[in-house]
Formats: sequence, C-alpha cells, structure tokens
Amino acid sequence: MFNKKTGKSKKININKNDKRKKTFNPNLFNPIYRIRIYAYIFTFFLVLYLVSLIFVIHQNRYFIATKINHINFVKEQVKDNQIIEENEIINNDIVKKNYGDDSPITKFVNNKISFYNLSYVPKNLINVSSDYVADIKWYQTLRTEANQALQQMAKDFFDNFWEKMVVVSAYRSYDYQVWIKSRWCSDLFCAKPWFSEHQTGLALDLWEASTQKEFLNNSKFVSYFEWMKENAYKYGFHNTYQKGVAVDWYVVEPWHWRYLGVSLAKKLFNENITFAEYYKNSK
Repeated sequence: MFNKKTGKSKKININKNDKRKKTFNPNLFNPIYRIRIYAYIFTFFLVLYLVSLIFVIHQNRYFIATKINHINFVKEQVKDNQIIEENEIINNDIVKKNYGDDSPITKFVNNKISFYNLSYVPKNLINVSSDYVADIKWYQTLRTEANQALQQMAKDFFDNFWEKMVVVSAYRSYDYQVWIKSRWCSDLFCAKPWFSEHQTGLALDLWEASTQKEFLNNSKFVSYFEWMKENAYKYGFHNTYQKGVAVDWYVVEPWHWRYLGVSLAKKLFNENITFAEYYKNSK
C-alpha cells in the first residue's frame, strides 16, 4: 500500500490463519426454535422409555399373564364351588367316586367323579392323523375303537365339506392335565387332573377350543357343528357338554365330542339328553 506522506509503500501482513470472529446463531434466541428442540429431546426420551417398557413386558409376559389368570381363576373358582355345591344338593349320589374299571367306553367322569386309577393310560392308543383328519400337534392319539369311528366320520365329513376334520386335542394324560390346570383355568371349563374325559382316550376337541360365543360366531364352525349334531351319533360320538353347568357340570363346549359307541350315542340323540343326564337317571 502506498503512503502519500512518506512516499513509500507500506506492506500489510496478511495472516491466513487469522480467524474471523464468530457470530451467535440468532435462532438460539428464538423461543419457538428452543421449544422445538425441547420437544425433540422429550420425544426421544419418551420413545426410549416406551421401547424399554415394551421390552420388559415382553420378557415377563408369561409371568404377567399367569398373575392375571390367577386373579381371574380365584374369582371364577368361588362361583364354580357354589354351582358344584348346588349340584351336590340336587343329587348327592352323582358325586360319589366311581371306583372300579376305568376302561369301559361308557366310563363317566365329571368335576366330582374321577378315575379309579390316578395314572390310568388306555392301552390301545393310536395316532389320529390321516388323509381325512388333520392333527395340529402331530402326536394326538385316541383309543382304537374311537379312532376307527373318527376316521369313518372324517371321511364322510370330507365328502361333504371337502375339508379335513381338525383335531386340536385328543387323549390327555394326567400329567398333561396338571399342566393345563397350572395355567389357572376354571374347573367349569378345564377339568381337574384325574377328572377329565380326555384321559379316557375317547374324547376329542375339534377345530377350536375357545368359548361357545367365539366358536358359534364363526360361520364355518357353525356349519360343521350343525353337521356333527345331525350325524355324529351314527359313528358313536356325542357332544358331552351342551346344556350348561347345571346339567353337564361344565360350560357349553360345541367342539368337545366323546365316543360312547353307536348304541348309546343314538339313544342320547333320540331322547335329546346328555351323557350326564343319562348317567344320573341310570343310577
């Protein structure tokens, strides 16, 4: 740079490393901007909390479900005991234990009448799976006579609906029933160990075991059930629980069918009575 007074040029040192003075971001002083930042931070921690909560619930879902079921079980059990006591008053004979042979196909069990042998296991159990029967668990079994009748019934069912008959539960051992009851299921819905028709190896649940309302709200199940009501007795099967707790000791179960032999099943169908009514009247 030229200096007029001295007539000399003056050098100006330019340092490339000099930094300009920083300026503040004006948005930091904007209230809306700051609120938005706070909102982002809050949302982040809220999402983190919810994810952690879901993870904890998922890890403990079985424990939580068990506790809830236990609470419901205790409430229902009080009602169950009242109903069972009323049935005992109506006919005290029916609550006596049915000691003796556990193998007859007409073996009767309910909430108070049990098997004679705690660990009774039918000798002739065979798998139900076939061209006409779908076993959703791959290991369901029935006694030979019941399975033979099931196969014939399933074939005729298939010819009518072009669908397999689906078995969701068949023979259940004493130990398996213990496990079912450990999930806190009412005595009027899930039989106690040693008191279940499934232990006979002659009973099975078809399509879905849920509640009467849910089952009958399914149009396909309704059509299947109507067919079973009109035809099952021809093969020796009977819908054991169809008139409710006051009559059959259990809630209505349209999916539960018991093999009794053609002769007795036909008799129950013609007289429009359940197995429990027949047993009570025959005492």
